[in-house]
Amino acid sequence: MACPFESDLVLDQRISDARLRAFSAGYETRQFRLAPLVDVIAEVIPEFALGYYHGQQIPLTHLRKKLREAALRVYTTDKYGKRGEFGELILHLLLRDYFGSIPLISKIYFKDADNATVHGFDGVHVVNTAQEKSLWLGESKLYRDGASGVKELAADVAKHLERDYLRREFSLISPKLPTDVPEIEHWRKLLHEHRRLEDVLNSVTIPVLCTYTSPAVNGHNDNTAEYIEDFKKECNELNRQFLSKHVRTDVNVVLLLLPVACKDELVSKLDERLKHMQSI
Repeated sequence: MACPFESDLVLDQRISDARLRAFSAGYETRQFRLAPLVDVIAEVIPEFALGYYHGQQIPLTHLRKKLREAALRVYTTDKYGKRGEFGELILHLLLRDYFGSIPLISKIYFKDADNATVHGFDGVHVVNTAQEKSLWLGESKLYRDGASGVKELAADVAKHLERDYLRREFSLISPKLPTDVPEIEHWRKLLHEHRRLEDVLNSVTIPVLCTYTSPAVNGHNDNTAEYIEDFKKECNELNRQFLSKHVRTDVNVVLLLLPVACKDELVSKLDERLKHMQSI
């Protein structure tokens, strides 16, 4: 599968199971590969903020202005520590590069003010192939502790699959669907208010992402067999904890894990990059 953002040069997919994917940035010269990770996440900002279909039509003469506009749309506050936009960027990256998804609509379009926090799904993508035609509704968390992150994700899955919540989300998404989405009528009918929820859920995948400060990552400084073993053990344990929260098994839920050396440092570096983009 082609990776449009080439994150496969930065991330190794150490676990690739039906309901668990785990990604490792690894080490270079005995240091966690933070800089390449920040680079590849930042690459997502224009598509994430401007929209997949709109971005394909930007002329070269407007690239600088549009890049700045995209960065400003994410947020402009200095109080970024507890914001979730960077988790949404990582979710966008992984869905695009590892699942072959196409963004249906950006959550940013639901903002009604600068720096407003928007509730609802963190990612609305589609996978549209000869084998699969599925709506992907994602959620993301950035946590210092992986166990707390997967606990919150499990609670989000339960909430997001409630009938009233889904109906409300679909009513917000449907009017904002880009008209140039391939097979737009299929997705409109799927999200129609009178569509049976059982039929909708048969066509939905819920990817949930936890990016967190990892003891396994901090316990090593090289891509050794011991590191990979500890990495997998940690991720499998978090998956066990996630499933123990009685996550529904009648819906296709996929847990995505991105263990990092320091969640706070990752967020700080991404904020620096965003601010640079806003000032070009």
